[in-house]
Amino acid sequence: MASTLLKKLSLMNAPAAAAPRPAAHVSIREWSCPADERIYHLSQDALLLMGMSGGVFDPERAVFIDTETTGLSGGAGTVAFLIGIGFVQKGRFTVKQYLMPDYSAEAEMLLEVSKELSRFAHAVHFNGRRFDMPLIRERCVMKRLEDPTKDLEQLDLLYPARSVWKLRAGSCRLSHLESEVLGMPERDDIPGSEIPARYFDCVKSGDMSGLEDVIDHNRQDIATLMTLLCVLCGMYERPDSVTEQLDIYSLGRAFERRGELKLARGLYLKASKPRPVRSAQDLKNEKYAGEANWHLYLLERRRGDWQACHETLSNMLRRNQMPLAAHMELCKLYEHRLRRYGDALNECMILMRSADSKDRPLLAKRYDRIKSKLEKYGG
Repeated sequence: MASTLLKKLSLMNAPAAAAPRPAAHVSIREWSCPADERIYHLSQDALLLMGMSGGVFDPERAVFIDTETTGLSGGAGTVAFLIGIGFVQKGRFTVKQYLMPDYSAEAEMLLEVSKELSRFAHAVHFNGRRFDMPLIRERCVMKRLEDPTKDLEQLDLLYPARSVWKLRAGSCRLSHLESEVLGMPERDDIPGSEIPARYFDCVKSGDMSGLEDVIDHNRQDIATLMTLLCVLCGMYERPDSVTEQLDIYSLGRAFERRGELKLARGLYLKASKPRPVRSAQDLKNEKYAGEANWHLYLLERRRGDWQACHETLSNMLRRNQMPLAAHMELCKLYEHRLRRYGDALNECMILMRSADSKDRPLLAKRYDRIKSKLEKYGG
């Protein structure tokens, strides 16, 4: 009996349980500005070269997507707490952002976003093919919702941007491309690595005001996607308008990978033209001018234009561009295609003077073969 009384007394003295936090609801932000007029005049052929496939691109049926998440590497525990989408309508570009104030609101947020995405045919993003889109799809599966991304034709701008600007810009982070390539002011931005911790702090306190700079960051990323799409599409549509030497070479490589060999050849020719060397950047440009000449040579060899091959390799040697490779290819060209055995022998001798010990036996064998041909056929 005494023990029962003690239990009752202890329950009376226990602190009252904290009142449950009221159910959280998704916060929706909307922001609008005039759309970039170029969005209405994008070249379908250029978009295909950039990686789009399928139907004709309709700017008013395209959605620009970016997420902010509780982790940067994906995985089962990663959740998108902020999903931003941008779209063009009647000359205006609108960004809608869906913020999840805590985990209880995730299903509501995903449902709202799914309804919005159902209006669109194309999804434009930056590394979204590997991160944002799979994450949205996986979280919808977890919440037993239909996948809102399955019918969207995707265009991931990371890959064409990296193809064109990696050499010049180094980093291809979206904020870095803004300042280095697009001419936008450099952002005073929250580092991406700090965003998850910021969100957890806000959830713990129940005060979402600490996420204002994260929301601004997300909105800027989505607005930049529209500009980036227009700029990249213009470069792929009119490659002759590109003026930065490293971008010209990079675009040539991108066209070559796509099988557009005529366009690639023209870009390599342009990138390989001599320019004054006055700075470290000019030295880097000259290095890639040599790379452009090398790829130009490979294309000409592929076409069987031996005279053009000879001219390109000779240009490379005059400018001291990849001299060992150029001498070797000239040696092969003289021996096997132009039948100029005396010149082939001279090239082989040059190679032997600078060869490593491991390469000398093969070069000696080549030398003996060319010398034999020279004695037999002349030339």
